[in-house]
Amino acid sequence: MKPTLIRCLAGALLVFCFSAPALAQLPSAPLGAARLGSITIYVSGEYGKPLPVPVDMRLTPSISGSLAPIFPREIARGWIFENLEAGDTYDLDVEAKGYTTVHRSIMLPDVPGVSESVIVYMKPIDENLVFHAPSGQFALPPKAQKEVQNGLKDFQSNKFSSGEKHLTKALQVAPGNPYVNYVAGMGYLLNQQLALAQPYLEKSVSIDSSQVAALVALGNLQFQKANYAEAIRLLQKAVEIDPTSWKSQWILADCYLHEQIFQPALDHAKQALEVGKEKASQVQLLLAQAYAGLGNRQAAKSAIDTFLEQNPHYPTAAAIRSWLAEVCAAPAASPAVASPHPAAERAAVTVVPLPVAPAPPVELPPKEDWAPKDIDAETPFVISGAFCALPKVLDMASRNAEKVVTDLQEFEATEDSEIVEVKRNKSLETPQAYKSRYMALIDRSDPKAVQIQELHNPPIAPSELPGGIADVGAPVLVLAFHPTYRQAFDWSCEGLGEWKDRPAWIVRFSQKPDRATVLLSTFETLTQRYPLPLKGRAWVAANGGQIMHLETDLVEPIKAAGIAKQHFIVDYAPVSFASHKVTLWLPENVNLFLQYQKHYLHYYHHYSDFTLFWVGTSQKIGQPKEAKKEN
Repeated sequence: MKPTLIRCLAGALLVFCFSAPALAQLPSAPLGAARLGSITIYVSGEYGKPLPVPVDMRLTPSISGSLAPIFPREIARGWIFENLEAGDTYDLDVEAKGYTTVHRSIMLPDVPGVSESVIVYMKPIDENLVFHAPSGQFALPPKAQKEVQNGLKDFQSNKFSSGEKHLTKALQVAPGNPYVNYVAGMGYLLNQQLALAQPYLEKSVSIDSSQVAALVALGNLQFQKANYAEAIRLLQKAVEIDPTSWKSQWILADCYLHEQIFQPALDHAKQALEVGKEKASQVQLLLAQAYAGLGNRQAAKSAIDTFLEQNPHYPTAAAIRSWLAEVCAAPAASPAVASPHPAAERAAVTVVPLPVAPAPPVELPPKEDWAPKDIDAETPFVISGAFCALPKVLDMASRNAEKVVTDLQEFEATEDSEIVEVKRNKSLETPQAYKSRYMALIDRSDPKAVQIQELHNPPIAPSELPGGIADVGAPVLVLAFHPTYRQAFDWSCEGLGEWKDRPAWIVRFSQKPDRATVLLSTFETLTQRYPLPLKGRAWVAANGGQIMHLETDLVEPIKAAGIAKQHFIVDYAPVSFASHKVTLWLPENVNLFLQYQKHYLHYYHHYSDFTLFWVGTSQKIGQPKEAKKEN
């Protein structure tokens, strides 16, 4: 087989992309000038949904200045604190009725005009952890009541050890109080200590069997232990006492599903949705399973569609769609058989084996999940309503890309590579691993292109690799943001999200159909070069404009070259460049998934031990500080 080469090129060869921080881009303030900045806060509910209640927030300097809290002004879906002293640390408190209070510490860098952005996610308070003082014969003495309140407060903040101490004191004062035993059991239940939770919850129910909250908690515990029959007994009693207890209905539906008893599962799922409404939106998934078990595929599909429409960024959306596809593709089930026995409520689901086709003349591809999906297959998570000023975001990212190409002459890094071919059953051939010293030389003599030469020591020949294909230069993909190439793409901003807990604007780009394909990526054989039209998505730091994460796909398969898929994933990490007081964002991990003719290949590269050569100087630096913490 003739060796082939897949390149990511800038002009003709490749480049690593670095991003200089805002610190290096801002002019120095004149002596005595005020060093002021701002902090913008975006508040969101779970899964990026808007918060349905008013928000109260305040900021307090924790190092210097007045101890009086600072209040923000509202802008679009966010709030901005202005005229803050740079170089100080601020304590942020965000409160909303029905949600756990959020406390954050924010450091504002000592740079004039600096701006920080923070996303705050508000978590609903568990209704079971809201204090309800018992009355009548079970009224609590003041001391016990205080300890229970403090314990609940700790449980809300996941401080289980401290909360247990408070409940131990409360039990010493009121050992026979059902409410105290219930709260003690809830603390252990939330901390997944089922064996410790059970005796407290059982004692609470035995003292007062009319407590719906305790019945639900004990039923939940039995559900987690897979003791579904006992859980059903407890939860049935809870819904008899209070039919509006949507949590009881929810867990009951799940119990019946685990027992494959579909009609009661359907009934209780409907009741949970009717009463719980938005709070019980996930019950749509139970509803779909119950419908599927009863053979009503259309209703199952409708329930799934409704749920995904309401929760477009749900973490397991892909798995849910896959489940639905399997349900819709399965043979029809036999109807349930009438019988007075409770088991008759189970649908007699018969799975008819599909006919097996003859073996194809060529090897089949792996299953669809052998590689990440196309960037357009799923929508990235963004918080609702945050305004994205696309020109500003692109300008920040462009300055970072341009700064490095302008200032750097060459650099080296240690490259650890692993290449493996994926087979039809998703099994892997033995990976081929390589370790080499990598060097990139940047040539800026042509103002219309960035010429960069890549060298490996020892060299790696394509003919030695799986499929006879070598990949080089993936980090250059970020040069799509460079002014030299930026106009060749259509750009859009999808909103404000996060990358590794840092706020990031999510920007999508795609090769313009009416422009010649730029040579950021090409596929080369010994006789021909194929420019590859790209589309991609980047996570651009909201504070500074550095590219933190980048993914690309082909706009369309390149049939002439036999390329059906090319999916790049590049992660960048900050590295301190001490002698120049600048931090450069260097490519740390690169993954490529390539489908070429009959080959399904996965390339992985890790870069470390960077040596950077500035014009006229050199400085050796180690691995990215943040990366070290994670390893």
